[in-house]
Amino acid sequence: KVQLSKEARALLTASRRKKSQLFKTALDDAWTHIDESIKTITSSNGKSVRRVQQDLHMGQGLLWTKRAKLSMWNAFCWKKNQTTDKENGLSGKAILQDLVQENRAEYHELDDDTKVSILKEYEEFKATKTTGTHISTKSKVNNVTQTLKAVKNELNSLRSQIGAETILYTMRSSTDLPLCGVAFTTHGIENFMESVMNVDNQDPVGKMEGFAMSGICGAAQNHQKHCSNIHGLIRNLINKKLQDITGDPDAKMQWAHYWRNIVQCYLVICTGWPDEIPFENLSKVSSSLADLEMPKWKWRSGEIHWRCLENEEFERLHRERNEKLDSGAIIEHRRRTRSDKGKKRTR
Repeated sequence: KVQLSKEARALLTASRRKKSQLFKTALDDAWTHIDESIKTITSSNGKSVRRVQQDLHMGQGLLWTKRAKLSMWNAFCWKKNQTTDKENGLSGKAILQDLVQENRAEYHELDDDTKVSILKEYEEFKATKTTGTHISTKSKVNNVTQTLKAVKNELNSLRSQIGAETILYTMRSSTDLPLCGVAFTTHGIENFMESVMNVDNQDPVGKMEGFAMSGICGAAQNHQKHCSNIHGLIRNLINKKLQDITGDPDAKMQWAHYWRNIVQCYLVICTGWPDEIPFENLSKVSSSLADLEMPKWKWRSGEIHWRCLENEEFERLHRERNEKLDSGAIIEHRRRTRSDKGKKRTR
C-alpha cells in the first residue's frame, strides 16, 4: 500500500474539492438554462410553469424548488427579534402578534437605504443557517407518475422500432407512499396474463407489494395473513350491519344461499356492491389487496349497505330470479347428495 506524504494528501484533497465545486457549478448553470427555457416556453405558448415541467418529465426537479428572493417583512421581523429582551419578553406565537401591533407603523416609515441595509444583514445571516428541503407526499406521487409516463412512452417506442414486448409492474415498498400498484403491458401481450396464465394483473401487483413491504423472509405468509385479516374485517362489517337492520343478533351472511336465507328470510338486499368484483365469497374471488380494500372502505362509508325491500319489489326480484333459473343464467346452490343415500345405516 502506497503511503502518501502530507503535501501529496493536501494536494489531492484540494484537487477533489475543486472538481466537486466545478461539478456543482456546472449543475447550477444547467438548471439555470433549463429554468430560462421553461420561462420562454411558458410565455410564448400560454402554458403554466408546472405544465411545462410535467411535460418535460421534471417531477424530481419540482422537489428542489425553493424561494430565492428574500422578504423585506421577514428581514424586518428578524431584525426586531434580535433587539428584544428574550428572557423577559413574550414567547411563541405572541411574539409575531406583538411585532405586528407595535412595529407596523415603523416598518412603513423605513426608507430605501435602511431596507437595503436590513436585507443585506438578513442575507448574511441566512447564509450561515443550514436549510433542509421538505418533500411533500403529493410531490412524491407526481414524481413517480411522471417517471412512469416517460418509461411507458419509451417502451412503446421500443416496441414500434424493434418489436420488443414488455410487462411492467410497479408498486410501493413503504406505507409512507400512498401509491396504488400499476401494471403496464405493451399492445402485443395486453391480455397475456388473463387469457394464458389465467391471472389478473392486480394479483401479482398486490402480492409483490406485500412482499416488498414485509421483506424477503416470510413475505408470502405475511401477505396471506393480511388478506385473511381483511376478509375477517369485511365479514364482521357485513354481519354487524345485517344484524342492525334485521334486529336479529344471530343473523349472518350466507354467500351460497344468499337469496333463500337472507333476501327471502329478512326481506333485505345488499346495495352498492362494486361491479368489478363478483358478488360471492371474497376468499374465492381475489387475493389482491386493492380488490379487498375497496369493499372494506365502502362498507365503512355506507356506500355499500343493506336495504329493506317492499313486498312489490321483492315479488318483482323473485320473478326475475325464477326467469334466470329457467334460462340457466344462474345456478342455484344445493347441498351435495350424501354418498350413502338409499342405504340403511346401522345404529
